[in-house]
Amino acid sequence: MTGSATVPAKPGRRPARVATVLEVATRAGVSPATVSRAFNAPHQLNQDTLRRVTEAAQALRYQPNGVARSLRRNRSMAIGAVIPSFRHAYFSSTVEGLQSGCRAAGYSLLIATSDYDGKKELDAVHAMIRQGVDGLVLVGLQRDPELQALLEESAIPYIVTWSYDPQIPSIGFDHRKAMELATRHLLDLRHTQIAVVMAFLQVSDRERDRLAGVEAALAARGIALPPERVVFAGGSGLQDGRNALRAVLQQHPDTTAVICANDLLAAGAIMECRARGIAVPERLSITGYSDLELAAAMEPGITTVRTPSEKLGLMAAEWLARKLAGETVIEHRELETELIIRGSTGPAPAVSHP
Repeated sequence: MTGSATVPAKPGRRPARVATVLEVATRAGVSPATVSRAFNAPHQLNQDTLRRVTEAAQALRYQPNGVARSLRRNRSMAIGAVIPSFRHAYFSSTVEGLQSGCRAAGYSLLIATSDYDGKKELDAVHAMIRQGVDGLVLVGLQRDPELQALLEESAIPYIVTWSYDPQIPSIGFDHRKAMELATRHLLDLRHTQIAVVMAFLQVSDRERDRLAGVEAALAARGIALPPERVVFAGGSGLQDGRNALRAVLQQHPDTTAVICANDLLAAGAIMECRARGIAVPERLSITGYSDLELAAAMEPGITTVRTPSEKLGLMAAEWLARKLAGETVIEHRELETELIIRGSTGPAPAVSHP
């Protein structure tokens, strides 16, 4: 536990006194040990006790001595996360969840991006290990073999997010199953002339699983997906979605439904339909993936797969905190996805229009 301390004061003023653990405990009506647990292992306390300690600490402007805690534990009290990209909104809510979970457990969060590049991810992990992070959060299953060897050699606790694999520590989604559900929705609406728009198929196991889900759902109804009906957008933004929709209409004018790898591609496709005077969903149905805020705000709203990504980030941080505390944890967990049906999908037109 920490004692009284002083902080630098402005010239002409007496140093401000920092509250002690005992004062926080007295105000919250708990023991000093409980105050210590609130900052070192908050998952051990019930929500009411944690709230009272937190409110008392805030009122007294109490700051735990993080350096002293780190030395006692022989830890940096930092967790590193390597995210594919911040270019669009897909991983922002995951990072928000990670930040909340780390903060609650008394850890700092260090973030790097890989740009979907295995070598950059490897370099980022090397740098974080050199900085002494206590644990790592990674995204997806596809990575440089050298990184997998590094993780095993360093024995640093890590958790894979977004992808689910029962063979490794992971918290993620079954993207194949989720996309099968979205595809069956279109098939139930009598769509058979379907095109698929992908962004990062070569570097993302999540997208490959989504495409496999589309193919599996179609095959179950006796429908093949020709390779030429899979269009590569070249990126994951709105303009990429517009460009991909143009390619679909040019190459396959009989298409009545477009399945997009994410919501921004779907939103871009809808924008291109508007510009061309193509009615959605009367002429063309469009689906997305992730359920970003944009999906509900669009007109029409985008039918999509909801992936609780903020919850995923929070759970990943909590998992690492518990693992580092020496607790027994479930090594892998699949989070449920949900098909959200909105106005961008409707019955297939009786006659397709070129």
